[in-house]
Amino acid sequence: MKNILSIIFLFIGIKMITAQEIEVMNKFQNNSHTLDITTIPYRMFVPQNEANEKLPLIVALHGAGERGCDNQKQIEFHRLATVWADSANQKEYPCFVIAPQCPLENRWVDANWDNDKYDFTQTPISNELATVSNLIDSIIFKYPIDKSRIYVTGLSMGGFGSWYLLMNNPNRFAAAIIMSGAADPEMACQIKDIPIWIFHGEIDFAVPVEGSRNMIRAISNCRKDILLISDPNDKAFLESDLEVKRILNSEHIYTEYKNKGHVIWHESYSNWLVREWLFSKTIKNHL
Repeated sequence: MKNILSIIFLFIGIKMITAQEIEVMNKFQNNSHTLDITTIPYRMFVPQNEANEKLPLIVALHGAGERGCDNQKQIEFHRLATVWADSANQKEYPCFVIAPQCPLENRWVDANWDNDKYDFTQTPISNELATVSNLIDSIIFKYPIDKSRIYVTGLSMGGFGSWYLLMNNPNRFAAAIIMSGAADPEMACQIKDIPIWIFHGEIDFAVPVEGSRNMIRAISNCRKDILLISDPNDKAFLESDLEVKRILNSEHIYTEYKNKGHVIWHESYSNWLVREWLFSKTIKNHL
């Protein structure tokens, strides 16, 4: 079953890559990072920053289909990493971007993708995700990063990883965009103050939609308001100043695409309102 899922995840991402996307991909540096015995490749986008001002950092965690050691696939598909580095976004929101790559046979979180939740206390951090966490530390040390504006986003397997990073260090991230993942609802109140926009497809046969529903219910039970947005690409939202303001002022948003499956990522990352929501979030009174 695991091998079948890996093949499915690989091929659902295959598409034609435009010249514009290749141009953005070429802006990402090739790097690797080692923690103890684990080395992972990663790509990094460094913005133009002549004033050397502190800028946000985006951590982008890919899905199962982009695993490997080529240090390429994780920035090729779904706009997961490249959307933040394209000229339009950089003009409005200059930021650093890191996109690590998980080895082919491993996972960001050692949990079953078929399940709609996992027990955080019984799931030790994987070597790969621990290396990502250490990589973030090293990037903060080396570059002018605004520590009050560190964001994580991930899809599918990377959705699991994004949830885990939040639960593992609730004070690090200013906000998260998590797609098609699952986590531990018992940890919801530990991360309730982190703004999160969750996305999932209603008929996801790879990662059960109940994984996202569980987390939304759990966060709501921590006395946090949840804004339900069925499709942020709907003109009713994009062309309404009142709706835009309501979205930007919300901490927790859940989007469940009706009649859509596992792959709902490109249209989500391409939405300007989703990105504007993310960059509007800052850790208050951060040291």
